[in-house]
Amino acid sequence: MAPPVILFDRIPDDGLQQEVVLDEAWLTEVLTETGLMAIPGVAGNASVRLDKDGRNVFLSGRFEASAQADCVACLERVTLSLGADLVLHLEPAAGKPAKPTHEEVELSRDELDVDVYTDDRIDLAHWLREAILLEAPLHPRHEVCPVKLEMPMAPPSARDVIDPRLAPLARFIKKE
Repeated sequence: MAPPVILFDRIPDDGLQQEVVLDEAWLTEVLTETGLMAIPGVAGNASVRLDKDGRNVFLSGRFEASAQADCVACLERVTLSLGADLVLHLEPAAGKPAKPTHEEVELSRDELDVDVYTDDRIDLAHWLREAILLEAPLHPRHEVCPVKLEMPMAPPSARDVIDPRLAPLARFIKKE
């Protein structure tokens, strides 16, 4: 079940605190193309606060979720803890000029954390999905890999023999 959609009119003047369960099925859908997998039987959670300022909404809170992936170093399964604070300034989309998608747009510092909501609906699933994907590592790995990969060493007799192709370079080595 996806996180809820909150109607703007349902947010009280003193704000709304929402506790959300990020269930396994929804996390599986979110993580589908990341190489990460939801852990069977384990749900995530989010605590979100919505505050109104005129028609603007300030969304703040935190999410926590767990996922599994194959470690890029040792290929063993690794469990990852995903979590981040959420801080967004949402404005109604109505009346905002549409920005052309084919042109580069330079954003000011104030616009970086601003997004829009449409039809008086604040879709928590959208922003939680975005936050989770931003926290998903591109190259998941253990902090310390359980499998120690060792490079094979050449036999001692081979280390002492100079490759004949490199022999001319030996005259540049100063021995002490």
